[in-house]
Amino acid sequence: MLSLLASERAEALLLERIRQMEADGTLGCKDSLMFGCLVARASGGQETVSYAFSGAWNGKYIIPGFVPPCFSVSEFDRIVSQYDPMIHCYSDRIERGEKELGPVRSALSNECLNELRSLYVFHSPAGRVRLCDMDTGPLPTGTGDCAAAKLLNWCFRKGWEPLSMCEIFYGRDCAAHRHLERCTPCDAKCAPIMKYLFNLNLIYSDDEIAVVDKEAGLLSVPGRGEDKQDCVSKRMRMIFPSAPENPSVHRLDMDTSGILVLAKTESAKRSLSMQFEHRNTEKTYIALLDGLVREDEGVIDLPMRLDVDNRPRQIIDHLQGKRAVTRFERIRVEIRDGRTVTRVRFRPLTGRTHQLRVHAASALFPIVGDRLYGSRKEGERLCLHAESLTFSHPASGERLTFSSPCPF
Repeated sequence: MLSLLASERAEALLLERIRQMEADGTLGCKDSLMFGCLVARASGGQETVSYAFSGAWNGKYIIPGFVPPCFSVSEFDRIVSQYDPMIHCYSDRIERGEKELGPVRSALSNECLNELRSLYVFHSPAGRVRLCDMDTGPLPTGTGDCAAAKLLNWCFRKGWEPLSMCEIFYGRDCAAHRHLERCTPCDAKCAPIMKYLFNLNLIYSDDEIAVVDKEAGLLSVPGRGEDKQDCVSKRMRMIFPSAPENPSVHRLDMDTSGILVLAKTESAKRSLSMQFEHRNTEKTYIALLDGLVREDEGVIDLPMRLDVDNRPRQIIDHLQGKRAVTRFERIRVEIRDGRTVTRVRFRPLTGRTHQLRVHAASALFPIVGDRLYGSRKEGERLCLHAESLTFSHPASGERLTFSSPCPF
């Protein structure tokens, strides 16, 4: 799922560290751990290398040569020592037949777990955030203990720029991993907290590019006014300060969610910008339209221009508008809140401002939640999502596709 930070350099360093630990007897055949390595750039420009392990190693959370956990170990031990005797007491009584104490033990265990989670504090480019304050829903035990989380927390705590990261499983082959297998941050424990660690839903990064799954309501680039400065490009620059001042090569409307690619070097920016300009990219969007679309598929070919008397609205203009072409296909018809809506997939062949929103409203039906070209109920979002983006990597030329599941 997550593919963060081109990891070849970090992988080589981590394998070398593992071999050293085997040679000096620090690491043995009975150990079973996930190790991680992060290469970062400090504020002075020098590169640093950090190592971590997931969870505890031989019952220890702090071991010289590895970054610390994301909590106070002394406070962690205090809470465990407070609750463990009580929980074990209830467990013994339940085993002796007092089954009715099961809910009491469960409540006590959850209380202990909540207190432990309140200790986890993560550093991000935007500041500190506690695990218990993250809007993630239920999280499995061990969230925040993975090597990747420890390394990124340490990196941002120090104010460094992450360059390369890798995790490797060490131990006997099992159902989940093979010995010395290179791994990516896990779906269960890492994915829910990564967007808080980065202050951005970063799904891919290497030396040249970063790919983001933008949330609805976040600007792609800065707008006019102090209240419109928070955006994807500025958040990315907080993570990767060596990136171009404006790393954006294309945009999504503030109310649109989905895939965005950004440049981390000037050469990558030129390459990606040319690809978008010459339509060498492929984009798909998912939308909910406020009505029944009867056609299975079709093409909308309607020229557009800015409505100079009503900015930022765009209008259809057959005389002065620029050509705009969109393919669409119906996915299914749905009933939402008692009204008929149609889920469609759009493939824009041109890239005009608000193209999909204008084409939908003019040739089919307005997109649900479109406050400019349709209507929006209270609490409703614009139901338009950039599902996938295909382009050529600016350095290797490899054709890449990134996708994001539709959130509505």
